[in-house]
Amino acid sequence: MEIIYGDASNINLTAQKRLLRVVQGQTQATPTSGYLDPSLRNTTGGIRIPLSTDKAGVVSAGAAAASPFTRTATAFTFEGSLVPGTVLVKTVGENYAIADGGTATEVFGLLGQWVGGTFDGVKNTNNVSAWQGPDSIYDLLAPGFGTISAAKVAEQKEGKLIPLYAQADGRLTTEKPTNETVIGEVIEYNPSVLRFRLVI
Repeated sequence: MEIIYGDASNINLTAQKRLLRVVQGQTQATPTSGYLDPSLRNTTGGIRIPLSTDKAGVVSAGAAAASPFTRTATAFTFEGSLVPGTVLVKTVGENYAIADGGTATEVFGLLGQWVGGTFDGVKNTNNVSAWQGPDSIYDLLAPGFGTISAAKVAEQKEGKLIPLYAQADGRLTTEKPTNETVIGEVIEYNPSVLRFRLVI
């Protein structure tokens, strides 16, 4: 992530490199429109980051609505923002929440923009996009991905496909969680960039 600060006409500007980039997806990659699950808003209308203490059907302190499922970890943020590339799950209708690697959730796609915090791209709307598309290829910059096993990536050189799952904090990982839904496959990896093929 490269952040540039400047001043133009007394306006403080912040710019950053796009964290999630479509590399190959002319016909495969689809940014599906949807809405933030009501549990991702607080009672004053701001973004509420999902916490490890959230329980299914319970309205947590400060939340506007009950959590759709019980979480095991707080959702990952950078500068207070949910990051693009975070795994989304479908809740009710066209509503999306942040995956937690659990069993009771339907994986739907990858978050297309920053939500909340410093880099918020949603503001007072609830509209978000979820990237989908089997065989579409993406680059995801750090810190947008979770634990990637160097040993597993080394196996890739032997021709093995390395699957990606939803980590407990919502990011992609090579470590198999409770929910074994494969979201993508590693193509290339270094500590700064994860290139992967989406399979959902």
